[in-house]
This record gives sequence, C-alpha cells and structure tokens, in this order.
Amino acid sequence: MNNQDINIANVYHTSTKRVYLPLQNKPLAYKPYSTLSPHVLPSDFSPLNVPALETVSDTVRPDIASSELDLASLSALLFYTAGRIRKRDFAGAGTVTFRAASSAGGLYPIEIYVVCGDLPDLEAGVYHFSPVDFALRCLHQGDYRPILSQVTGDESTVATASAMLICSAVFWRSAWKYYARSYRYCCWDNGTMAANLLATAAATGVPARLLMGFVDDQVNQLVGIDGQREASLCLIPIGRSDYPISPGNVAPAPSLPVETEPASSEEIDYPEMIRLHAASALSTPEEVVAWRGALVRPPEPRVGSPYPLDLASPASSPLGEVIRHRSSTRRFAHEPISFAYLSAILAHATTGIPADFLDPHGTSLLHLYLIVNAVEGIASGAYVFLPSEQTLGCLKTGAFRQEAGHLCFEQALGADASAVAFFMADLDAVLQRFGNRGYRAVQLEAGTIGGKMYLCAYALGLGASGLTFFDDEVTAFFAPHAEGKSAIFVLALGHTATENQVRPFRSRVGMRIDALSRRDAPA
Repeated sequence: MNNQDINIANVYHTSTKRVYLPLQNKPLAYKPYSTLSPHVLPSDFSPLNVPALETVSDTVRPDIASSELDLASLSALLFYTAGRIRKRDFAGAGTVTFRAASSAGGLYPIEIYVVCGDLPDLEAGVYHFSPVDFALRCLHQGDYRPILSQVTGDESTVATASAMLICSAVFWRSAWKYYARSYRYCCWDNGTMAANLLATAAATGVPARLLMGFVDDQVNQLVGIDGQREASLCLIPIGRSDYPISPGNVAPAPSLPVETEPASSEEIDYPEMIRLHAASALSTPEEVVAWRGALVRPPEPRVGSPYPLDLASPASSPLGEVIRHRSSTRRFAHEPISFAYLSAILAHATTGIPADFLDPHGTSLLHLYLIVNAVEGIASGAYVFLPSEQTLGCLKTGAFRQEAGHLCFEQALGADASAVAFFMADLDAVLQRFGNRGYRAVQLEAGTIGGKMYLCAYALGLGASGLTFFDDEVTAFFAPHAEGKSAIFVLALGHTATENQVRPFRSRVGMRIDALSRRDAPA
C-alpha cells in the first residue's frame, strides 16, 4: 500500500457516495423460474367470512384435527399469506402491487415453498409458490416429507402433516434499502406472513405450527438455495394426514436442475448478516431435538396502578375482508381510540403462538411496553402489559408524543399514533437458552405478534404501522423496569388520517441532540 495506489481512493470515494435509493439496481420482488410450467391454483377458495378477532386468537390443535388438506384450502392459505391482493397506479411510478401481509418497505423478501404428499389435484412434490401468477412450479416430483421429518428431529406435527411450507429470505431484496439491519426486517416480514397464515388456518380449520428447529443445510438443499443469498428461516407443517410419515433412513434430495434469473444486476454483501445466519445454523437432528423447548422467564417486577383490560370483545370485520383491504398507514389522526379497542388488540394478539420454541403454548420470549398518547379511559403515559393478569401496569404518566416520535427514529407516526407498542426481550437470556438461533426466534415471534396486532387493528377499523427505532433509547425510556432488555420491534396504532401521507417531523428530543452535537465540548 502506497501513495501511488490510487485505486484505494477511488474505491473509498465510490463506496461512500450518497444516493437516495439505487433504483436501477432494485432487486425483483419475486423469484422467476422461467423454464418451469405453472400449476395455476384455484381462486374459488373460502372468502373467510369469520370474525378476524376470533381467528387471530385461535389455534387449531393438530391432535384434534382430522380433515385432509385439499388444493382449495392450500390455495387459501397461500393467497391470504402471500398472495397479491390488489394493484394501484401511482403517477410517475406506474403500477404497484400489494400483498396480503405487510412488508418493510414493500420489498417482500420472503419466498414460500410447498412440500407435500399426494393431495387432491396436486401430485406429491416440492413446489415454489409464485404470487405473480398465483401458481406453483414443481422443483422435485415425489414425496419428500420424510426428509423434513428427519431434519426436524422427527417432530410430531411434521410426521402427521399433509404438507410443509418452507419460508426463506432473499436477503438482498431487503438489504438493498435497509443494509445490514435488514436481517431483522426479513424475520419480521416472515412473522407478519405467519400471523396471516395462522389466522387463515384457524378460519379454515387447518392445523399449523411454526418450527425454527431444523437442519439448515438439508432444507436449503431440498429447495435449491445456497443458504447465504437465500436461506430458510422457518418451516410450517399444515394439515393433518390420515397416513403419518414413517420414520427411517431418507436419501437426500437431488440437486435442483433449474436456476432462476438474477435478482438484480449487482448485489452488495453484508458479511455481518451472513456471519450471524451461519452461526445460528443447526447441523444434526440431535442438535435440533436439544434446541427445542422453552425459556423459563423470571416474574415481572411489580408496578403500581394496574389497568385491567376491557375484555368485552367488540365486533370485528371478517378476516378475508380485513386481509384484502389492508393498507399501509402513513399518517395517524390525532384522535383517541377506545380502551376497549386497545384491550381487544392486546388480548387477542397475545394468546400464544404454536411454535417449537414456545412450549408450553402461551409462553413468550417477549415483553410488551406501550406509550399511550390518546386512549379513552386511560391516562397518557408509559405502560407495561402483563398478559398473565390481563392488565396494563403504569410506569409513568405524562404527555410523551414527542418522545414517542423520537424513539421511532424521528418519525411522525410514533408521535401521532394513539398508542405505540414496543416489543422487548431479555436478549441475553434468550441467547443463553437457544444460542444464536434464539435471535431468529425472538425476531420471528415479534413479527408474528406484530402481524396479529395489525390484523386486529384493521378488523376494528383502525390503522397500524411497523416502525424502526433507536434501540438503546427505547430501553432507557422504559427504565428501570426495562433495564437489561433489548428493543426488538415497534408497532404504532391509531386512526388513519384522512390525508394518509407521511408528514415531516422533528421532535424536541432530536433538535436538542442536534444542538448538543454542535457544541465543541460535551454537555
């Protein structure tokens, strides 16, 4: 390295250029298999005319379900989880499509694969689901469910499932906008999709369960992905077959003979993401079995002035209508919501998630804190939700709109919302119990509960928006109660404003920090 090695200056200059978003390099939001024929799915599935609140809080138990999965119910699950629900034309941007579940930045990094035995009108095989033409494309013919039974350590729900969904993340699709932090976003997006799937499964009587414990390399090989640019995040057994899978030695899946088109002309690597994902991999079925279980949480510190939730559940819109008409809230009105509505969202969204890292059912890795700005019947302030008691514990009262806007990465959505929910976790305890894979699990659970809260809010005619945040400042705001906890996810709730467009915002907290940054000595 010397002064004449001018490539160093050129590389630095190029890597530090400021651009808003490199639209010419935006990755595709779907994965095309141009050489494979589509198996178009039927569209005459259930409209899901079931109250959304009921489906969000319900879970169909695999041990009491008996009906076989058919193509219509599989199509409903895929459509309401990841299907295209509508299109909209924007001046200067053209046609934009919206999907069933919310996604950070509308980037949709999650892909879905289906592994099934013989179903009515669908032969056994490994399929990729395409939301573009609502079709499946066959990657492998034959029943490969025994492989998934083996790589999950013979997990009981896999052995009896009619089919398995494999959710993977195409990391560059999100990293194009959100850089290294996008690993979190991919897990959240997987979670919001899982919330839709679990609610749809409950509405249609199909059992479903989230599995984070599996041998990564073998699952990736089965669907032909490399585990770095695209990697499996979770498995979801669905349905209950009358003919359980027989355990035994299983031959690995053959190499996938087809390739997809490149996602974009150029990709930027974020090694910290690849390193984390690799370090959270499980290598053997025995390791998977040891990994599964639960986290024993210490009791929450006591707080004063508890507010019992109003558990008189209000009427809600049907689930199918909620999903089809869901939209992004970009501005909240400065209007209060009722305490009954906030209670319904909290009570129905936190009933528990069927997952292999949350046994027994109803346990959680998360702690839920709130800033209440405008909720009828409860003082403005900071609260912690105590699910076992179905109460909100008051940490401090006061007007915290400015603080909420600042904590939400200086966004008006946090300041304008009626309430802002902060999902937090004792990350050290999670990692001690589950290792690095616990990081995937806690992010997925946060996205799933956040997705359930989305559905509840829209079912009640409200709006919701997931937000990024200043991590350590969230912990500091809710201290001392939240001391030692890490911020995982944030969701704002309230009435969507008539003019649903982002408004400029700068909090007093942010302005003070800016002023302090200009001083020539520490404050």
